[in-house]
Amino acid sequence: MSSRSKSPRRRPAPRLPPEQRREQLLDTTLELVTDARSFDDVSMESVARAAGVTKPVVYDFFANRGELLAGLIEREEQRTLVELASAIPAPPWLDQDPDDVLKQAIETFLDAVQKNPRRWILILHPVEGTPEEIRAKVEHIREGIVRLATDLLGVGLAVRQSSTDIDLDLVSRMLVGNAEEGARLMLQRPDDYPRERLLGFVDWMTSIIPRAAPYPVSLQRTLSELDADDPIRLLIAERAGRMAAGGGLL
Repeated sequence: MSSRSKSPRRRPAPRLPPEQRREQLLDTTLELVTDARSFDDVSMESVARAAGVTKPVVYDFFANRGELLAGLIEREEQRTLVELASAIPAPPWLDQDPDDVLKQAIETFLDAVQKNPRRWILILHPVEGTPEEIRAKVEHIREGIVRLATDLLGVGLAVRQSSTDIDLDLVSRMLVGNAEEGARLMLQRPDDYPRERLLGFVDWMTSIIPRAAPYPVSLQRTLSELDADDPIRLLIAERAGRMAAGGGLL
């Protein structure tokens, strides 16, 4: 009898319903991309091997590597938008202090990053070989967040009755950039940059510009009594026009 040793057989993956199998393959692809910090080495074969299935199983769901990556992009984009929508409520925030809305939005965002770190590594850390489609979608999402932040900051400054001439677009972009950098630090060095430290920084930022009155200044009267140039009335009109034009939340 031959004493030649045999290679251990790979244990086949358990049978799954089609939708669960598709999700498993996309999860595996996301793991491969974020572990290697690169799309370059992702192939139908590497996904099959990591998922514990044969290549034909992967081809049952995706015709080729491009379709596989497109499926991953589409899924992560949709889930990112859902998480962002839960973080940033639609304006005009009539029943909430803008400072509180800002703090809650960043807190919800950081919670989402902690809960789904691989997704946000893909968004916050463009990895080697990132398809242009992903970069374009991330930039589109980011611009929508900047617009919402600009609206929010406009109300916040109106509440403060500040006479300071502030570049809202620039401040909004710096604010979004700070939130992104905070999330990156939390992912890379969680012990040094815990969620609580980042939220403390948000508290400090909102205290820089003093408040002349408690919120809401405008809503001490009914909306029908607001002046034509009241910032909240203008914000409502602008947002209504944007939504009517099909701009959506972002």
